[in-house]
Amino acid sequence: MLKIKKRLLALIMATGIVITSVVPGTKEVRAIEAGQYDDLYIEALSQEAKKAVYKTDTVRKGTFSIYYTQVPHVDYDNYYYLWNNLPIGQVTFKNYETMVGDWIEVGDTVCNIEIKVDEERIAELESRIAKEEDMLTTYAYTCEELLAEYDRLYQSGKGDAELAKLLYDRLKHSYDEEVKRRRESIDALQAEYDGWIMAQLQTTITATARGYVEYLEQFHRGMIIDNYGFIGVIFRMEDSKFGLEGGSEYLRFGLPAVLIQKDGDNTVKVEGMVCTCLDTSLPASLVGSKSMIDFDKEMYKQLNPRKGATLKVERVHMENALMVKKKAVYEDSHGSYVLMDIDGRKTRKYVVVGGSNDDDTWIISGVNEGDAVILK
Repeated sequence: MLKIKKRLLALIMATGIVITSVVPGTKEVRAIEAGQYDDLYIEALSQEAKKAVYKTDTVRKGTFSIYYTQVPHVDYDNYYYLWNNLPIGQVTFKNYETMVGDWIEVGDTVCNIEIKVDEERIAELESRIAKEEDMLTTYAYTCEELLAEYDRLYQSGKGDAELAKLLYDRLKHSYDEEVKRRRESIDALQAEYDGWIMAQLQTTITATARGYVEYLEQFHRGMIIDNYGFIGVIFRMEDSKFGLEGGSEYLRFGLPAVLIQKDGDNTVKVEGMVCTCLDTSLPASLVGSKSMIDFDKEMYKQLNPRKGATLKVERVHMENALMVKKKAVYEDSHGSYVLMDIDGRKTRKYVVVGGSNDDDTWIISGVNEGDAVILK
């Protein structure tokens, strides 16, 4: 019995040793696995770094510009009156067809009206014109008969021929002068008559110039508008300047400027130049309270006056400048730098920057044309 117990104990111990050697403890397994995973992670990072492909931009040469951009204020050097351009008749206001802020062209309706004409004056003019025409016809007939007789006597060559020639010349001169005077008188009466007749048909007052409506008189329905009476004010686009209130430190006299307007798919660019600015080094005549930009007046016709515009002034212009994308240049406490791939590693290369616009940065020194810089 004792031998059997000893054999069982030995068997149990042997089994325990085998199990221990085949199935290690939990702590030991985790330690081994953790070590293996760390090695694999480090190896994976190393391989990834060696195979990494960066997005890059190439240092290139080209034309580099820096623009100053702002929405300008429109200043008008000239304005134009809206008035009742009907010389005759009693004009009664009905209603406006335009309002302050509108853009109007020549011939556009400013307001609707009713007009009352002098019927008696029309009848009087009609009678006078007919009478004057009759009298002129009678006078002309009489004079032409005499002129014909004088001419006949002169052509006959008889004793009174020279006297006939003298009488012909005198009558012809006075006849021409009188016909001219009477015709001018009749034409004046006819013009007045035509004006009254046309006035009867007039239902509107129209603009005789184009521009923005700046002011309109406060008329009410039924009010009388005097002949050539004031109605309102318009500013004329052709006589305008674009400026920046208070000026700008970025603008200098003579700088080229572009006025850009986007109207749907259409983009209009009008070229001009800075004509006054806040620069005390300039002559007094060129210094103003605003920076003013003068543009080609003919080009204004291409602009839509109801749309805003952007002022773009070129402050820096460089030919053969080294450039990279603006997002390829970074800053730290030591200055500006770019990132370059050197032996598979991102390396900072410090550069001297000349300036940046919306897209590119001008590099004065630190890199060469053709270098590849990394974009983050």
